[in-house]
This record gives sequence, C-alpha cells and structure tokens, in this order.
Amino acid sequence: MASRVRVYMACSLDGFIAGPNDDLAFLSDPAPATEASSQGLDFANFLSQVGAMLMGRRTHDVVAGLGAWPYGETPVLVATNRPLDNAAAETVRAVQGDIGSLIRQAQEASGSRDVYVDGGTLVRQALDAALVDELCITLVPVLLGGDGVKLFDGLLSTTKLVFTEHHTVEGGMVQIVARPRT
Repeated sequence: MASRVRVYMACSLDGFIAGPNDDLAFLSDPAPATEASSQGLDFANFLSQVGAMLMGRRTHDVVAGLGAWPYGETPVLVATNRPLDNAAAETVRAVQGDIGSLIRQAQEASGSRDVYVDGGTLVRQALDAALVDELCITLVPVLLGGDGVKLFDGLLSTTKLVFTEHHTVEGGMVQIVARPRT
C-alpha cells in the first residue's frame, strides 16, 4: 500500500500560518480550555504515523531557529536549491525537483508510512497537483489581520473537500480533518 500524503498545520482563524517575519507566537498562546474539548489528533500521535517529511526551505530555517528539533528521528527532506550548510538535524537532507518528484522522494524515504508535507508553498503546490490525501488543520482562536503568511494564498486550482472529522481541542482550538473529493 502506498503511503498517504498528509498536511498537518495550525493557522489563525483568518488563515495565517505565521505572522509578520514568520512569527509563530500566536501558536503558543491558546485560549482557556473549554468543557467541550475532545480528543483530536495531537502532534505526537500524528508524527508516529509519519515515515518521512517533506518541508520547504523557509519552514526548515524557521523551525531550526526555534531551538529543539521537534521531528525526532523522522527523515526530513528539505526542498531547496541552496546548500543546507547548517541542517537542523542529522536526519535532514536537501532535495530538488518539481512537486511530483519531491513527493516521490519523500514516499521512498517513508517506506510504507505516511508523508507529512509542511510549508505553505509546498502545501499549495501539492494541492494544485492533486497529491494531498488528507489535511488536518487546527484553527487557533485568534485573528492576526494584516501581514503574514496565509496558508492558501496563491492556490491555482479548486480542490473540493469532504470534512471527515472535527474536534474542539485543548486551548479552545478547532481541528478539522478533510480529504479531497474524488
């Protein structure tokens, strides 16, 4: 069985995955817990299903600058045309090619486990190429407004989705799982 290509991201209610200058502070300031919270897919459980990750260069550089590397021993393929002189971990390597080639390289590295695509540009390219099997988007209860990095800005095609799950999770966030409609 081929591995699934999955997206797991958090964004503000107005669709930002990062604020100005790639600021991620809004992700660490959740609202108070609500009684309606249920169990969604937390990052550790998601990552346990992943055999390899395909990440954009900008995302790599931002995450590497945060300190502790959050992906453990998971192989991380960074799409870049520049050398990775200071890769964040030994499991990180640079890859090149179009989105189809990048996904295939990640699938080869993942064995039969899932591929995690991360980074706004790569997510948009994979959606436009109809290569994403599942999106797990966690909406953070904040409106950032203004400048920043929007998750879906720049999509070139329409992707019709089916919502398969939804959860209210800790911190007042809402998690939605969707699959492209076939």
